[in-house]
Amino acid sequence: MEYLRDIATSVAIYGFFGFVWFGWALEGPKESWKKYLGIACGASLLVGLLGVYLVFNYQDEASALMGTTLSTWYYAIVLIEFLLGGIVAYILYKKKLEDYIAPWICLIVGVHFTPLAFIFQDPTMHVLTLLFIVTSIVTVKRLKTISYRASAITGIGAGSTLLCFALVNIVRLLLS
Repeated sequence: MEYLRDIATSVAIYGFFGFVWFGWALEGPKESWKKYLGIACGASLLVGLLGVYLVFNYQDEASALMGTTLSTWYYAIVLIEFLLGGIVAYILYKKKLEDYIAPWICLIVGVHFTPLAFIFQDPTMHVLTLLFIVTSIVTVKRLKTISYRASAITGIGAGSTLLCFALVNIVRLLLS
């Protein structure tokens, strides 16, 4: 990723959504995990807020989305992701398969990083894709053996991944 503004924006987005995933993990984790998940939520939120500050500092920099074609592709991908994720999540809910919703959304979010890697010219997003898909698979494989909500596994995996990538992008900005 050559665009400093996009790196700063990714810090805000990854930090905020790390907060969201850790929050989802709090839906029904092991009791002993709650304190750590709360700390992780707080850390992700702080990193996300730092990202907002960084976005303002880099707002005059170029962005990959400045080209109208790339911007259109970006919004189309996000729209498709929301629709597909929401429709299947609703079906899973109606079929009383709620424990599959978090891994499903994680899978959709993971897959959406691949086209974004090309739009933003950031190969690290392919790693995000892989880690989100692995998180989804691990969650589904563990469903029958856990006594807590599947969203705890998914939220920890996705939240940790996003928080780590937000921190990596802070370092990228510092080194630029």
